[in-house]
Amino acid sequence: MNNPRARRNRRRPRTAAALRDLVGSEGTLLDVHCDEDTRAALRTFRRDGVSLLAVNGGDGTLSRLATALPEAWGGPPWPKLVPLPGGSMNNVAHAHGYRGSPQRCLRRLLRRLQAGEPLHAVERDLLLVEGGGRPAQLGFLFATGAAVRFLDLWNAREGSGPWRAAALLGATLASALFGGRLAREVTRREALRVVAEGEEWPAREWLAVLAGAVPGLGFGSRPFSRCDEQPGFFHAFGVTASPRRLLLALPALWRGHPWRRHAALDAVTRDLLLEPQLPLRYTLDGDLYLSEGPLRVRNGPALEVVVDTTRPPRRPRPGDGLTAREFAR
Repeated sequence: MNNPRARRNRRRPRTAAALRDLVGSEGTLLDVHCDEDTRAALRTFRRDGVSLLAVNGGDGTLSRLATALPEAWGGPPWPKLVPLPGGSMNNVAHAHGYRGSPQRCLRRLLRRLQAGEPLHAVERDLLLVEGGGRPAQLGFLFATGAAVRFLDLWNAREGSGPWRAAALLGATLASALFGGRLAREVTRREALRVVAEGEEWPAREWLAVLAGAVPGLGFGSRPFSRCDEQPGFFHAFGVTASPRRLLLALPALWRGHPWRRHAALDAVTRDLLLEPQLPLRYTLDGDLYLSEGPLRVRNGPALEVVVDTTRPPRRPRPGDGLTAREFAR
């Protein structure tokens, strides 16, 4: 499945043709331009008995695909997912080892299939986001507050890609260190009542509230390192620290170390309720939405994601999720 509207694919329109040449007679490549195209493609794949679904698009494409699965495909078992990094945000692909161009990642996968090698997969419990006057959504990464305003700044700039995002992040961190205007704009606090699994968190104003079904949040960071701690749960946290204190804690958090209570409240949970005083903007896998009322993030159905194990091995880190829940084709 190919999303021509993903930002990276818009900049490189020949990617689809290259992927189609790689697939050849071994599979079918369908372009999806909207949600109805996605549902139609899924119905076609189900009819054809597809068990392995490679998706060329970013995190938003994967979220819309996951949301469409229950209606268009029906109940599980669903096909195993191969997330090719074809979007402007590719956190899900990167969390499962996919680096480089979509063509390179697909070529590695096809070589493994042709050689008869087993495909290793990990089971991911999706986030189910309900409320806000919208139909229920499924996805991998949810965030409010500073994460949303960072995306606003990024979307307002020309171009995309990891280098531009890294430059913007660096400018924001430098601004936080010196109390600059950019940091003040991004780190404005929001009044929220947050309840995790029936337990109300004591803070009333938050820098951001986030939930993740995968360990990483871009740039190699691993703030959701506990997302695989218990099957059927996800990792959520609300940041209460000042920008400067958060900056000092960032190196440890980047590596997946536990959150400190003076910086954030966190929980491994199945249910997260957010009750805002004002309309709340949030992001699910990079796409931006507005909620006019309470939002609930719950544990959703599980989806099997194929891991790119052909890349050079590295030392395991907390939250890899490739032990207790790993299985082969």
